[in-house]
Amino acid sequence: MSGEPRQIFSESWHRVAAQKLRLRPSVRLRRQSYRGEPWFVAQDSFTESFYRFRPEAYDFIARLDGSVTVEQVWLGCLERSPDTAPGQGEVVAMLAQLYQANLLSADTPGDAARLFSRHQKRVRRELATQFFGIFFLRVRLLDPDRFLTRVWPWLRWLGTRWAAVGWAGLVLLGLGMVAAHWDRAVDQSAGVLAPGNLLLLYAAFTVAKLIHEFGHGFAVKAFGGEVHAMGVTFLVFTPIPYVDATAAWSFRERWKRVIVGCAGMIPELAYAAIAAVVWAGTGTGLVNTIAYNTMITASVSTVLFNLNPLLRFDGYYILSDLLDVPNLQGRSLRQWLHLIEHKVFRARGLESPGRTKAGVAGFLTFGAASWVYRIIVTVTIILLVADRYFGLGLLAGIITAIGAFIIPVVKALKYLLREQRIERVRRRAWAFSAGAVALLILLLGVVPFPQHFRAPGVVRAAGSRDVYTAVAGWAAESQAMSGKQVTAGQNLLRLESPELELEVRAAQADLQQVEARERQMLSDLAAGIEPMKRRREATQLRLTRLEDDRKSLQLAAPATGQWMAPRSDDWAGLWLPRGARLGEVIGPGPEWEFFAVVNQNDARALFAANAARERAEVRFKGSSERVLPVTGWNVVPGRQEILPSPALGWNAHGPIRVRSDDSHGIRADQPFFLVVGRIPADFAQEGPGPVLWQGRTGLMRFDMPWSPLLVQWVRSFRQLLQERYRI
Repeated sequence: MSGEPRQIFSESWHRVAAQKLRLRPSVRLRRQSYRGEPWFVAQDSFTESFYRFRPEAYDFIARLDGSVTVEQVWLGCLERSPDTAPGQGEVVAMLAQLYQANLLSADTPGDAARLFSRHQKRVRRELATQFFGIFFLRVRLLDPDRFLTRVWPWLRWLGTRWAAVGWAGLVLLGLGMVAAHWDRAVDQSAGVLAPGNLLLLYAAFTVAKLIHEFGHGFAVKAFGGEVHAMGVTFLVFTPIPYVDATAAWSFRERWKRVIVGCAGMIPELAYAAIAAVVWAGTGTGLVNTIAYNTMITASVSTVLFNLNPLLRFDGYYILSDLLDVPNLQGRSLRQWLHLIEHKVFRARGLESPGRTKAGVAGFLTFGAASWVYRIIVTVTIILLVADRYFGLGLLAGIITAIGAFIIPVVKALKYLLREQRIERVRRRAWAFSAGAVALLILLLGVVPFPQHFRAPGVVRAAGSRDVYTAVAGWAAESQAMSGKQVTAGQNLLRLESPELELEVRAAQADLQQVEARERQMLSDLAAGIEPMKRRREATQLRLTRLEDDRKSLQLAAPATGQWMAPRSDDWAGLWLPRGARLGEVIGPGPEWEFFAVVNQNDARALFAANAARERAEVRFKGSSERVLPVTGWNVVPGRQEILPSPALGWNAHGPIRVRSDDSHGIRADQPFFLVVGRIPADFAQEGPGPVLWQGRTGLMRFDMPWSPLLVQWVRSFRQLLQERYRI
């Protein structure tokens, strides 16, 4: 019990006191042990419904035989065990749950009709659950129990110790093969999601999951259980086999339930190990590709998803059995509800699902973490679906929003209107609920909160300039050593281009010819003077451009500073294309400049922050505890395409996508706005060790005018739609 005074009487007792109820004939009661305490499980072999209850409840439920009333049974329990007998409110709640699970019946003419009505409600509830869980639809196809019963005797040897030793050796062998060919495995992973590989990937995934589900089914049969449902789960509209192994819930021994939970991953990992051996022993080809896909899907997917306890997959049930906490997620949610009812509504006589402080904290933590994680996974799946099928993703988003937010609000209203547990404090519950809603609206829609956005960038000493080739040519002579000080205009490198020299001479000859023809027109044909004049001007313009290119063969320092060209020793005789980055001239400082690349989606926020002259700061990876204030920043006019450093592009594993046809990795895939911020040298020297050096990448955070959270979320959502879906 929770330590609260037990509530003996209930206002709802008159609803059930005179009823003569009994368990349905198909219900069997089994004893189990959780955390050293006895529990009982009621299982309906016809509907596969389960209900767990404690010994005090068993003393009451086991005496429901239809010959005496509920009140007579309860009075008998109270007389035998006055200290532990359930109160009237607990009895009402327990009977309601048994009734909803179709485990109770009454010897009255209307019981069959009520049973059919309950069945219809249950079917409608399951359909609604599937509709609002659109990414996890489950369709039952067949009953595999007879097949599993026939086949299991032939596979009984898989449950022996020798089989366990062989499985461990096989898995270790597979891991060894992957470790020995690790570089090859990493390189091949780049093509897993390639369009041409998706069909093979899905086929490997389906076979792996079929083995996984049959592992659960055979484990249930090994311990004497029954498996009556097998079908297909549409996980994000992708059909995946499933087997209903809920019969394991009735197993008395905890280790049997844990083994059933692990029984899907055990053969799947063995299958992955066999695939790893085949993959390591074959060369490039179809067999190698299939083996690699099988190895990935049968190992990575089962570890990342099936072992994750925050989703209701194998890991969740394994954790529940290891902790001896049945229905972990439901009890976690009830713990949150009990916290509200007990601490906020001040309802008394309620039992907490957690019996210790550690248990209460565990339930609260797990409930919050699982809810947040499910929302994150659902939103991620919706975005992935919408990327390829926008209409379907939009529909799924609407349905999910209704299921995640609208329906809980409707259920909360019904709870406030009808829940018997808060009958005495209903006014207080309504008052606090209305106050919480008003406070939430106030916090989200009215109260301003700080907001900011971040932009990646690179830091440089003030006055630094990059040096690029303005024209293509052969490197003839390096005229300045890397690491030396240079002055503005000093020669750095001389290029040669025989083709350019020929073009200059050809342009000079063309100009001489055009000038001669123009002089001839002055005396012979006056009508041809104007066309020849325009031709001479065009030829002169071409010659001027070529001569400028020839002058550009001599590269000069754009500023005074330290010339840094790490590859200058390899330039001799090397062909350098136009626009090749040769190095940079590092400015003398003492200030530093941070060049931030701002995405177009943040343009509105950028100019709003610029107009309000909001502050900014810079952080660097590896030195996040050091915050460097930016004393002033300006936006370079116009949209930019050339990144301030190749280190920011994808080719250098930076955050900004670059064009695929740019071998230098400096031309961004989308235009951006360039911001130049100034960092005083005094701040750079504060703290242990230097934090600034030439070319270090980091993030610049821009503060924006405060606004309500709801406004910020709507703006972010609109930016998401504009960026991903162009709407």
